[in-house]
Amino acid sequence: MKLKVKHGDKISELQFKKGENLLKILHKNGIFITAYCGGKGICKKCLVKFLDSPPKPFEHEKAVLKEKIDQGYRLACLHNLENEAIIEIEEVKPVFAQIEAEPCCDDDKPHIALDIGTTTIAVAYIENKRIERTLNTLNPQIAFGSDVITRIAYSNEGGFRILNSIIKDAIKGFLSRFKKPVSIVVCANPTMLSFFLGFNPKSIGEYPYTPPFKGSLKDEFEGIDLYVPPVISAFVGSDITAALSILPEDEDFLFVDIGTNCEFILKVGSHYYSSSVPAGPALEGTNIDYGSIAQDGAIYRVSLENGFKVYTINNKKPIGIAGSGLVSAVSLLRKYGIIDRNGKLVEAWEAEAPFSLINRIKKEGFMLTEGIYLTQNSIRNFQLVKASLNAGIKILFDKVGAQEPKKVFIGGGFSRTLTKEEIIGSGLLSFGEEFVMLGNSSIKGGVRLFCKEERDRVERLAERIEYIEIANEKGFEDLYIKSMNFDV
Repeated sequence: MKLKVKHGDKISELQFKKGENLLKILHKNGIFITAYCGGKGICKKCLVKFLDSPPKPFEHEKAVLKEKIDQGYRLACLHNLENEAIIEIEEVKPVFAQIEAEPCCDDDKPHIALDIGTTTIAVAYIENKRIERTLNTLNPQIAFGSDVITRIAYSNEGGFRILNSIIKDAIKGFLSRFKKPVSIVVCANPTMLSFFLGFNPKSIGEYPYTPPFKGSLKDEFEGIDLYVPPVISAFVGSDITAALSILPEDEDFLFVDIGTNCEFILKVGSHYYSSSVPAGPALEGTNIDYGSIAQDGAIYRVSLENGFKVYTINNKKPIGIAGSGLVSAVSLLRKYGIIDRNGKLVEAWEAEAPFSLINRIKKEGFMLTEGIYLTQNSIRNFQLVKASLNAGIKILFDKVGAQEPKKVFIGGGFSRTLTKEEIIGSGLLSFGEEFVMLGNSSIKGGVRLFCKEERDRVERLAERIEYIEIANEKGFEDLYIKSMNFDV
């Protein structure tokens, strides 16, 4: 069967099997549209316009799209095509990413640092030992699942070549935007590394959870030298070890990289420990209602200063909620009791808070700005992250007999604008005298690995890391459930 796709000035003709999902048809053919939630119908972003004979809309779509339904608009992730169709779409385009870092290079030639995340991909282009340009975009694999386990399952069912080609094509698209580099540093979790490098990730998803390779790796991609920093375990990859380049050697700390998975490095004296827990992509602005990756117009902070205010990236018109905006909003609403200790968004008549907050409590949720709400679903997804993070850290400390460190480094693009008060107030973490917000620690570390001396240092430190398995540890589930509540 044939699907005609109009995107920009181009028209593509795609082949598909009857009953195949529309979003997956597009992505596996290299046509990428926004789908923050991994095709669950939550983010409401995968909008397509049927130019002829649109399928019957779901009730969910009617509520979300309203008058656009009559114009032929549908959510691609909800529809399995039974007939040939003609649609119009708007493709995802990489957006400028604000990444401040100090590269380390042995020459003045062009280089590229890649951070291939489960949800987003970021790239830094370096020339003359300076970062000249940075971009990020959604990982197009998200159409096949919002987490690594779902994608591994799809791969095991015969989808490996599709996931491999999708990620390679996305990286080729990035490379085409720059002068050809002489080398690339690839920072990613082991599953994303496997798909990119062509390794079958099946062993990552099955006990005893082993990656296809450990340690660092040198390879080639499109005739360009490739370097992958050390892989520690099935869930602690080169995105985490790259951060060793920007972490201190002379003091104890906890490093937390918060993404779709949460990874930790705990330094106690001369000992390094690492671990990982699943968290979900809420803090990457996905899998939440009205979510957005970090881009112009994404809400990154809220405040109650002479009235309720929202702050957007580059002061553009609000388009959605970034991960940092989610943390900031939860922190503020917890402070004033609009979110109770169980995570429930209270009714307006229940609230004891300033009127400027109470009058924003609507049936859709808490109105951040016109058309954008912090919903109960988004709060619940935040609680999943917070519960996993807090339970994992507690078990890690208990297993190695460590005390809570005074210094906490937080990685993840969402963290760049957060404050200590927002982290503690939201319950994301409950301890720490000093917080250092690293932003995208993977890229910040990756851009320093064009120096042989720095590569050698990272590899030396990585050899000292002891991996601690905690997600299957006895007591994790009970602690996870307990940590869902606030003030715990």
